[in-house]
Amino acid sequence: MTDEPIRARDPAIRALTQEIVGARAPQIMRIVATVDALLSRGPADQLVAPLRRRLKVLRPPRPLRFARLMFRPLEPLIVPAARWRLGQPGIPRTALPPMADHVRLAMGTEAAAIEAEIAGHTAAGTDLIARVGQSLWPAAAQILADTKPPATWDTTGLGDVVYRPLADIVATLLRQAAALETLCAETANGLLPPRPEAIDAILHQVTTANPAALPMTITLLLTRLPEAAAVLAEARAGPEAVSVQAVMDQTADRLLRQLDDEEGTEARIADGTLADAGVAANRIATLLRHLDTSNATPRRRARIRAVRRRLDAGCQARFAAGLEDELLTPLRQSGLLADIPALESTARGLRILAAEARVVGSGATYDLLLGKAAEVIKDSAIQERLGLAAQLRLVEILAGSEAALAMLDQGP
Repeated sequence: MTDEPIRARDPAIRALTQEIVGARAPQIMRIVATVDALLSRGPADQLVAPLRRRLKVLRPPRPLRFARLMFRPLEPLIVPAARWRLGQPGIPRTALPPMADHVRLAMGTEAAAIEAEIAGHTAAGTDLIARVGQSLWPAAAQILADTKPPATWDTTGLGDVVYRPLADIVATLLRQAAALETLCAETANGLLPPRPEAIDAILHQVTTANPAALPMTITLLLTRLPEAAAVLAEARAGPEAVSVQAVMDQTADRLLRQLDDEEGTEARIADGTLADAGVAANRIATLLRHLDTSNATPRRRARIRAVRRRLDAGCQARFAAGLEDELLTPLRQSGLLADIPALESTARGLRILAAEARVVGSGATYDLLLGKAAEVIKDSAIQERLGLAAQLRLVEILAGSEAALAMLDQGP
């Protein structure tokens, strides 16, 4: 099996793909925008596949399409088809387009209404995704559970025998998508403890409907709501307790391997804005804290220590890159009009990331870097570009109100 539809194994497509892998950021942004604009992406979608890691850092705006909306709650489970085998907790990426097209055609006018509502919006519109998904996800689950393989399934390279068990698992997960989104909203996307009864309800329904979907359900819970680890680790009552505990242990070890392998931790920290990196760091640190229990095996504790080191290094690298590329470089570009709101957003993102990264690293490092950035901003040349008010505001965000007041007292 491969991560490419069979028709995309064309030598010309492979040659073009190899050529764009080394493209500069502006070129990649144009390529992605062109591919996203196609009504039928087909082989062109393979041009984007090798760039996915770089896209996490570049963060181009991605249009909110039907398939992206349908699988949005399951994103942590999506893996390249080349690395997927039936029975493993994941969804091969090549299965997404045929399944989504199948659901869209089966829904008819309802799907057309959804497409009209999301037209012109990007995947960053979380409120829209949560609202429209409430109707799409259960409908998609019903269709996938009750229908034969779509006509285009052969383009996945997965084989017909894979469809039914995979579709049943995806259907089971999508039935719980709305409940999971609601739970995430209640917990401020994983920053607050979730309600145990809500987690119990999700686990009970999944175990009753399709036990094969339980590992992926727990993966979603631990990835999106790391505080759920404390709930899952408690002794549960009833016949489901043994299976949930066993799957919990297996899933936790698998997540730790993923975080410690193939830049798993670094990729999560690099994904999104600086503030997003801070949220990701908090989630990983919280998960590690809950998994580092007194009864953890020596192997698990060694893995946790390794992931903490990678998390620390990843946070420092993301912070340094954001400080230089998103704050200091724009400030030094004297020929361009300063984007004050963007600079303030970057400064706040740096503070958020620094606050979360202190849990696994040295706070002194971030204090030093933030202080140096504030000193750069205090320069008279920067004041000429920004104005005194904006200059003081940036210093206040980065170094605190006392630093801003001291600068004001010093005068010009």
